[in-house]
Amino acid sequence: MGKFVICTYQASDCAFTATCNGFEVFNCKDGGSGMAQLTPYLIGKGNVLRFVFTRKGPHASFSSGVREAEEGEMVDSRQDGDMQMPEGNELVHTFDSQFDELKQLLDTASVADAKTMLAFAMDYCKAIKSGDKPALRKFNRYRMAEASKTFGVPLETVEPGMLEMFTFFRDGGADVSVEDLEVQMITHDKVFEVKRKDGNPLLFKEEEDGSSSSNFIAAILQDGPQVVR
Repeated sequence: MGKFVICTYQASDCAFTATCNGFEVFNCKDGGSGMAQLTPYLIGKGNVLRFVFTRKGPHASFSSGVREAEEGEMVDSRQDGDMQMPEGNELVHTFDSQFDELKQLLDTASVADAKTMLAFAMDYCKAIKSGDKPALRKFNRYRMAEASKTFGVPLETVEPGMLEMFTFFRDGGADVSVEDLEVQMITHDKVFEVKRKDGNPLLFKEEEDGSSSSNFIAAILQDGPQVVR
């Protein structure tokens, strides 16, 4: 069975965001408990997990921990960890791991810029709106391969489900213009996120009972621009 690195938390009377090596992994607005898989964002040694807090009451509390978990293991996100609410509004935790998925990505990616990533995002939306499956397969080669490796299933099993997901956003979920978007560099001038200026992900669709969305985090690899997370 595969192993993963996870981070769990429980919190009350506070809100916080958390990033792992620059990638957002938590955006907690109302306390409670939760869990995130950190494996895709790890660089091996010297991983940096950063929390930024807003206290909402005099008894704000927070507990979090990082550990490895087996695939399929039931994890209690409410268990106490060795990270506690700091005196200030920021908590930084540095740790090593045997996993380095992000480092491998950075080692193969080329330096890019916001203009290039914005153009790629528009091409991506165009492919979704036109139902261009060959283009979407090309743009998502890296992500499909990673999913195949992570979950131990053949690539030909991963592709249909992922391509079907894009059809959901074909009607309205990819209707954006360049003026609607902003580009944020995540790490090392190589990995960027393109999202809407209103804070929503690139792919976003309102529904009667809520909304659906999909992030767009991309890099330039040897065979061209790719969605990588």
